Amino acid sequence: MSTNQAARALIDQLSEIIPEVMRLRHLPGLAIAVALDGEIAWEQGFGFADLHLQVPMTPRSVMRSGSMGKTYTATAVMQLVEKDVMGLHDPINRHLRAFQVRNPLGEREVTVYDLLTHRSGLATNAASSGYTRPAPLEEHLAEVFHERERIDTYHGSAGPLWSAKVGTTFQYSNHGIATLGYLVEAAKPEGLSFPDYVQRHIVEPLGMTSTQYPAVHDAEHVRPEIWERRSTGYTGFAELDLPTPAIYFADFPAGNVMTTPGDHIKVLLAYLNGGTYNGHRLLRPETVKLMLTHQTDRPGSAYGGVGLVWGLADTGKLSFHFGHGGAHMYGWQSDYRAYPELGLAMVIAINRWDMIEWYRLPARASAHELLFGLAAGRLLRRRAGTPDPPAKPWAWKRAYLAGLIMAERLGASLGISSPMPAGARTGMVSAVGTAGWEASGFEAGLQDISSAEPTLAGIRSFMSSDRLQVPAEELEVLHESLGGLGLPRLPLL
Repeated sequence: MSTNQAARALIDQLSEIIPEVMRLRHLPGLAIAVALDGEIAWEQGFGFADLHLQVPMTPRSVMRSGSMGKTYTATAVMQLVEKDVMGLHDPINRHLRAFQVRNPLGEREVTVYDLLTHRSGLATNAASSGYTRPAPLEEHLAEVFHERERIDTYHGSAGPLWSAKVGTTFQYSNHGIATLGYLVEAAKPEGLSFPDYVQRHIVEPLGMTSTQYPAVHDAEHVRPEIWERRSTGYTGFAELDLPTPAIYFADFPAGNVMTTPGDHIKVLLAYLNGGTYNGHRLLRPETVKLMLTHQTDRPGSAYGGVGLVWGLADTGKLSFHFGHGGAHMYGWQSDYRAYPELGLAMVIAINRWDMIEWYRLPARASAHELLFGLAAGRLLRRRAGTPDPPAKPWAWKRAYLAGLIMAERLGASLGISSPMPAGARTGMVSAVGTAGWEASGFEAGLQDISSAEPTLAGIRSFMSSDRLQVPAEELEVLHESLGGLGLPRLPLL
């Protein structure tokens, strides 16, 4: 299958499944960009950028990307490391001018590398959030490091500012990444502020015309053509969507990018191409390799490992990927990720923060995880030479999985060896049709499992074979559409 054919097949599959994922997650809007083999293949918006005004989400709708901006900050720092403006293992105090940073727990000075790997000893904080414009970055950080002893979460009652010795423990720190952003300003090789440096050395060279990294999200600091296309963020409770209030981050280099998925994906494409995109070299290949090399573990994360800021997962496998999630409290949640061996890059932006589900994860996969998993799963299946099942509508596939589960539970799970009575089978199929489901899909599911060997090994073999009439990568979404969590338990044990 050619790249164009593979792209078309993947786009068709995502186009079908995204509305279902949005329904399951009560999402007002979703925007996506997909690239295959170095080329942007698809940009699309679904749902609404603004529910009240009924403004549709489009590829030009601007999202607040939150912590995905940390990868811009890391890129800027490593550009300065390449230029010998600062060293990767330099103590940061060597480059600070208005204040000094000292971890009172010791046992050495904090380095640039420590901040890039979240191992400075700084505790996790809430980005120094507020309803009013924050102080300038230098003034803000001077106050943090000279006057604060505790993090901002729960007004200082959640813990101290420093909670580990330097270089010993991964602790995701917005203060730490904000300090890296300030290092870019303090170095001043061209006298640029952090936002101006990112604009000149990352955004413009990559041709990102719908992207800006402002210090403040307001009409004064954001270019009009971007500000006018901004989406509205929502806080979600089940089917209820509340417009989120404007929240500013004093730690803004830790995540303040305004962008579209089609623009944002160009950063991934540069990293996939050894630091170069569209003829512009963002970083040297050896720098990219270092940034995407495992430096420390990140327990409890979807990525599991960390390079230099970038999250890393499945190291050494065909499914290896790197990326970074981002959220702007409490209205937007986004993620972007690249699979080098599969030639895949994706950006998914959502203008909703589920206030309940956020605390349950990873008990239930996020919308991002479902869609990343589907796309990567399809390409992995393609690599293995497994053919696509015959095309069926979503309603048929949903009923098919219900049929599989029903027959497996009645036959294999209970150990019943005799055929299902014809009347019982007819009654179930009839009820499926009456409910508006695809009765033929349910009947096909009953038949397929009934014809498989009714043992643990036999059911497992069927579920991993090309006899399964739905794409394996869709099973998790299909199962959730039936009320389940995760992949369907077939066999039950």
